Amino acid sequence: MGAKKHRRVSKGALKKRDTESRSPLPARGARRFLPALGVVGLLTVHFMLASTSVRHKGPTFDEVAHLTRGHSWWQLEDRRLLTNHPPLASAWAALPLLDDGLEFPSLNQEAWRESKIFAIAKQFFYRVGNDPDAMLRQARTMMILLSVALGGVVFWWSKRLFGAAGGTVSLVLYAFSPTVLANGRLVTTDLAASLFFLLSAGGVWWVLHRVSPASLLVSAAALAGLFLSKMSAGLIVPMGLALLVIRLLSRRPLVIKLGRERWVTRRWRMALVFVAIIGFCILTVWLALWAAYGFRYQAMVGTDTGRDHFFVQKRLPAGMGDWEFQAEGIPATAAAITWARELHLLPEAYLYGFLFTVQSGRERDAFLDGERRLTGWWYFFPLCFLYKVPLPIMGVILAAVIGVVTGRRHLAESAGATGRSRGRRMLDDLYRTAPLWMLVAVYWVFAMRANLNIGHRHLLPTFAPMFVLCGAAATWLDAGRKWLRAIIPALLGLLVIASLVIWPHYLASFNTVAGGPAKGYRHLVQSSLDWGQDLPGLKRWLDRNRGGERVYVAYHGTGDWAYYGIKASSLPPYLRQSGTGDYRLTDGIYCISATRLQQIYRLRTSAWTEKLEQQYRRLLPEMLEFEQTPNDKHARGALMKSKGNAFKNRFRAFQKLRFGRLCAYLRRRAPDDHVGYSILIYRLIRQDIDAALSEPIPSP
Repeated sequence: MGAKKHRRVSKGALKKRDTESRSPLPARGARRFLPALGVVGLLTVHFMLASTSVRHKGPTFDEVAHLTRGHSWWQLEDRRLLTNHPPLASAWAALPLLDDGLEFPSLNQEAWRESKIFAIAKQFFYRVGNDPDAMLRQARTMMILLSVALGGVVFWWSKRLFGAAGGTVSLVLYAFSPTVLANGRLVTTDLAASLFFLLSAGGVWWVLHRVSPASLLVSAAALAGLFLSKMSAGLIVPMGLALLVIRLLSRRPLVIKLGRERWVTRRWRMALVFVAIIGFCILTVWLALWAAYGFRYQAMVGTDTGRDHFFVQKRLPAGMGDWEFQAEGIPATAAAITWARELHLLPEAYLYGFLFTVQSGRERDAFLDGERRLTGWWYFFPLCFLYKVPLPIMGVILAAVIGVVTGRRHLAESAGATGRSRGRRMLDDLYRTAPLWMLVAVYWVFAMRANLNIGHRHLLPTFAPMFVLCGAAATWLDAGRKWLRAIIPALLGLLVIASLVIWPHYLASFNTVAGGPAKGYRHLVQSSLDWGQDLPGLKRWLDRNRGGERVYVAYHGTGDWAYYGIKASSLPPYLRQSGTGDYRLTDGIYCISATRLQQIYRLRTSAWTEKLEQQYRRLLPEMLEFEQTPNDKHARGALMKSKGNAFKNRFRAFQKLRFGRLCAYLRRRAPDDHVGYSILIYRLIRQDIDAALSEPIPSP
């Protein structure tokens, strides 16, 4: 009886109910309250802040690899480089370079045969006559355009949910967010993934309510873009399944407009339609992946069996291939990839890239609040958020939550919404915003469970949906008291000020909870602060402050010193073949990247331990003897020969230990200056050097 009664509901009533359930994406004809000029103005300001702030920044660690890979994607048929990232972002960034007549490194070299992307990228940027600054400027502009597009989606979606005022709040948060400005201007996959995660979540929610050519096209294209942007795209699967369950549990009808409009109310029929939609989306993504790789399974072109192989992070053990190396310790994933390889289900480069991503995500050197771990912390990203998100943004988030919980006003009024209880309205609002909070929730759960704790940027896909939801804070603009109405504008104004103050060093943005950007290196390093971006700034600083002092540099990044005209001694130093050179540490200017100061990727611990001290003391007499030997190739060569072939290994070990001891000493004092907050400057005199290399260093 209940089912029959439900079927007798008029078509007009069903349309009225469907109006309340629609996703924000397909809605039309919404009255524009905020002039389009204001939106364009905010997006233009965002573009200008991003482009001007990065103009005098050098390449971040990964940018050289992504842009080199992107250029090779257009110019070569070979797909061996940087397989752990799908090609969309790098190919998009490299589009402006196609007509520049750039030279690509020789393919007849070991680095190419072993797919060593960073070695090839170093040559592409600095060794074959190309202009790295021009290449980066053009490629970064392409990424900023994607950031502007994402900002437009944020405004549009928020306006659909919370009205023009809510859309404006969301767009201001997005346009002036230091996290977005820091990463939306770089040639990496993070911004592209953020754009397509948001579009995919919205597209899925739309097509679950209204099946039409437009909804099918948008959802399938967004999903294809997501899987071509980042290997974490698979997270859309649990998001989509959760949204599917929520959709089926609701009583809202499904509208199918493929030709004649039809209405489906029975859940089992809806489920059949959804299965067909899932199949269509899977087929679209599958075809898009094959198209991106030229519909060719084989990744490498013109290879010699046993000579060419994909990149591995360590030298391959004898008798082991690249696939076997990446499969160690992950039998289930390896078995699935082997099955896919045998059937040629996906291109070879994509399959290897996925396997590489899973393997490299198991362990990665990470730093948080003075501690080092290979497997990370479950609370790493919550602390990243606490340290790096400006307090005004947190204030707007709190205001939005309070507004929703207290029921100040629910989402933009829809037909039939008046007269409902507060609880019913809140449930309806949660339903309409389901794709947004589901995206945030699933992504955060995955991030907190992952071992890859190397950068705040990995939270970037959650910022856009978070800012859309923050549009709910606009309800305070209608408060009865003037001081309540002033809260949101005041918070947004403070955000604008904070964003302008930290310009152009958005990557180094830390709030007052962390002690500000000057103390950020004590909490986070790597891509949360120090990604190698400040070599040009270091050159300018040295030109102003160097004088005749000797300069030592410990740099974390892929930029080239010679290109920027920096003349300095490397820390730790490298032993020349002849043994000649001054390897002592003397008074002078010490320029140390924050990541190097914390000894990431160097010693196994940041703290100076008794075990390290014993190793240092054991090697010290021999190294002092070497340094005191006359600095000519005959004397040094004779000494090195007498020490045996293992001397070079002992030399490298000692230099790492000595630099680690120096950093342990320097972490006890504040730097004398900084470059972009990422390169710390210390002026050391003889007494400082003696203390750093000889005096006991207390445990932290």
